[in-house]
Amino acid sequence: MLKVTVVLAVLCIAYAKPSHRKPHAGNGHHTDTQVAQTDLTAVLQSINQAGCGGSRISPSVSYIVGGSEARANSWPWMASLEYNGMHVCGGSLVSDRYIITAAHCVEGAMATASRWRVRLGKHDRSRTETTEQNLFVRRIISHGSYSSSKISNDIALMELSSTATINDYVSPVCVAELDVAAGTNCITTGWGDTQGTGSNSVLRQVTVPMIDQATCASRDYYGRYMDTTTMICAGYEQGGKDSCQGDSGGPLVCSSQGVWHLTGVTSWGFGCAEAFKPGVYTRVVNYVSWLGANMA
Repeated sequence: MLKVTVVLAVLCIAYAKPSHRKPHAGNGHHTDTQVAQTDLTAVLQSINQAGCGGSRISPSVSYIVGGSEARANSWPWMASLEYNGMHVCGGSLVSDRYIITAAHCVEGAMATASRWRVRLGKHDRSRTETTEQNLFVRRIISHGSYSSSKISNDIALMELSSTATINDYVSPVCVAELDVAAGTNCITTGWGDTQGTGSNSVLRQVTVPMIDQATCASRDYYGRYMDTTTMICAGYEQGGKDSCQGDSGGPLVCSSQGVWHLTGVTSWGFGCAEAFKPGVYTRVVNYVSWLGANMA
């Protein structure tokens, strides 16, 4: 997840979730201004488009690293974000004009909007597909309180230069209104490193259970590195299934009454699929008001 910057000739590429990069321990929570739940509901009504969170192509949700190849176009909000023509991070289409991704994907030199291209409707990145839409980025909006040292408030928006065409292969995900209960099985998707568990040229998915916030913040897991206001975690105590390098910014989605909601944004972790070190995701429900203000 968390990016490392490497130089290949004159090209800088962000890679996510290095094995040894750790956030600095926090001294408290960093949270958006709290607003009434009725206000959040109104904001979500303005963000979530009719029909969001549905898929005309039913995904396979059987039991990345330890995952399986996704059914083509069954996660129609999934975006491949390319910088100077190379896949760097994932993202989620949340309207016909906006992509949600991780702020660490677009920090520093990576904040130049003109160098990014968003590929929607993709499954196999190694070839051109009739379902794909390739769009340029008009501007990038990173959260003003993003901390690269603590990896808190790790969320950003990409505004597309032109609107995406909504169809059977490209459609937005709903933004979550509430946290989901610990133990709920959710799904993360991406084209990141599989550590030998399968090809990452095709979109892959893995089912991971949500983990209780107190557990994530315990000494056995992430301790003081875990900010439970801005972060959530999902995975298995024994490891083995996780998101990894190149999955950063991509979605963690959970289903409610047949509708998929964006619950997390792939952010960071210690290694990939290690025991007691599950994936850490930006807690989307904390940013509903911020999303509403910046997508207006």
